[in-house]
Amino acid sequence: MTNPSPVHHREAARPPARSAATHRVPASLAARACRWLRHAAQAPGVASAISTLKTVSALGALVILLPQQAALAQGGTWPAKPVHLVIGFAPGGNPDLLARMIAPRMAELLGGQILIDNKPGSNGNIGADLVAKAAPDGYTLFLSDTSTYSIGPHIYAKLPFDTLRDFTPIVQIAVPPMYVVVNAALPVTSMQELVAWAKANPGKLAYASAGNGSIHHLTTELFRSQTGIDIVHVPYKGSGQSAPALIAGDVQMAFIGWTSVNQGVRAGRLRAIGFASGRRSLMNPDLPTIAETVAPGFDVSSPMGIAGPAGLPREIVERVQNAALEAARAPETRARMLQIGLEMADGTAEVYAATIRTDYDKFGRIARLVGLKLD
Repeated sequence: MTNPSPVHHREAARPPARSAATHRVPASLAARACRWLRHAAQAPGVASAISTLKTVSALGALVILLPQQAALAQGGTWPAKPVHLVIGFAPGGNPDLLARMIAPRMAELLGGQILIDNKPGSNGNIGADLVAKAAPDGYTLFLSDTSTYSIGPHIYAKLPFDTLRDFTPIVQIAVPPMYVVVNAALPVTSMQELVAWAKANPGKLAYASAGNGSIHHLTTELFRSQTGIDIVHVPYKGSGQSAPALIAGDVQMAFIGWTSVNQGVRAGRLRAIGFASGRRSLMNPDLPTIAETVAPGFDVSSPMGIAGPAGLPREIVERVQNAALEAARAPETRARMLQIGLEMADGTAEVYAATIRTDYDKFGRIARLVGLKLD
């Protein structure tokens, strides 16, 4: 009989039994102690207060643990209960698929359980808000692409979180490349022909996106601006709706992920003619990039990674980072990723933080160019 997988979908799990030597400090006691320390630090007899505290602590009468450090201070017991890996999109999308690929091995390496917790809605903002407001104890993490951090602040009038302040980047894992795909009935076979047809037929080319403010929307608007074409936006509720519309001919073009259109391309109902990233796809290396053909310098992608709430202890960051990288770099995982169109773009917490900042600035420029604002 095989052992059950350590990855669950919102299943209840019993936390492991605590050692008799492990003691949890009540939150009320910790809060009172912190208030006393702040008061003591402002008093004239600061040195005396500190000396007294050291004496009391040495006697073992008072132990104060900051909540986010508690698990680590108690003998490195993290994770002592299931870790929730929040996905800001519906099951079946790229973030969800990636999470389910790497979570089993991550759970083994971390010595605990991982619960995949889908919280779709508002271009990933619902899930992001949940994580931003969670305790920085390592039990609530977020797997998303960088568009959640980089687009929302520029197009929504008000977000309940600050994307650059309220998260701790942990690890960068993979990138879901975007392809330029057209309906096979459109008489174009290259990016040059697409731009020429659109210029000869202004306002007649309709493109699909996964919704207003989605990365597909902003990327296509950047393309429109750089090529000087006049095209019409038709927003859908996710790629699950936009891809069938493209196949049916309701729209003629889309910037879209490979998993959404590969069957249509293979069936001859769709045609892939370009690639949005600055370098060619590993899966389809014969397909030219937009930068090579009609818009020099065009380079748009949105790498996926894991983050946690602000203030996450460095020890937990490093453990999650190392576990995720080992899980993603396994040959069988990389092969599965390529099958659904994901390419490795792995990096440390510092790399992921730099990517988020770069994408934040890039999509800010695009949003201002488009003039898009949402409630």
